[in-house]
Amino acid sequence: MFSTFSSTHDPLDYHMIWHQRAILEAVDAFNSNDLQALDMGLISQLPCQEQCHWAIYVALHKSYRDDYPYLQAILIREILFQYCESWSSQESQRQFIEDLGIPLQWLHEAMAVYFNYHGDLPRALEHFLECENWQKAHSIFMTSVAHALFLSANDSETWRIATSMENHKSEIENWDLGAGIYISFYVLRSSLQEDNNTMAELDSLDSKNAACKDFLGRLNESAAVWGGNLHVDARVAYSKMADEICNLLLSDTSGSQTRDDQLNCYDTVFSAPPSRKTFDQPIYRMLLQFSLAVFQKCQVSLSS
Repeated sequence: MFSTFSSTHDPLDYHMIWHQRAILEAVDAFNSNDLQALDMGLISQLPCQEQCHWAIYVALHKSYRDDYPYLQAILIREILFQYCESWSSQESQRQFIEDLGIPLQWLHEAMAVYFNYHGDLPRALEHFLECENWQKAHSIFMTSVAHALFLSANDSETWRIATSMENHKSEIENWDLGAGIYISFYVLRSSLQEDNNTMAELDSLDSKNAACKDFLGRLNESAAVWGGNLHVDARVAYSKMADEICNLLLSDTSGSQTRDDQLNCYDTVFSAPPSRKTFDQPIYRMLLQFSLAVFQKCQVSLSS
């Protein structure tokens, strides 16, 4: 009766005998532990027919076994990982799986691994964030995603992703030299651009210079820590950050500032991460001219 040939010519078609077995089990005709092969046969058959959601349904309805207490969870996670492309591409299947009460974290984890394997790193990053794998999400963000967003001027998305990990920074290695760099950049740039009460601590050139020097030092340290893991465009992004901060700092060196304050700012700017053809860039040509002029004035003052 429980042979596949009793209901079909297909030796892999278990669906009819599974229903027969459910009826007989309901009336205590036999113990379900005796029919593990039947259950596993149906579970393995359904995904091959792109019916992953029903395979998970069957796995959920397997009876608990003391000798294999985690069997259901193992089966379900294996289906999710192995057949991710099938169930994730069909909204009806995905919704059915969610309605069965399968933890969303399991679904996101399977999709994160799938997209990471196929090189779709932005989508993998989103799913690693959803399944709360903060370390892996941070690694992908720094090595593959952040610089592309930053260089395309997609500041809102860069900020959104970085701040979404900030509450879990204690779980992330090198946070301050990773995504924390981008958050610090946006905060510092805003403070240099705006003159408001909330940023009163940066109201003097000396305090602005100290904040910029600290940021540029961390930027250099970040580039050293990540090393070869950083894409060449990430280094371009770092140079662009440094240029923006340096430009804003130098814009405050004119006026009634002392020569020492000005020289201190120039010294800070020279500590910035260099980019390709650094000294061909207008900002550095201007910086060299200004620093030389200030130095000459200092020399004249000392000799007079």
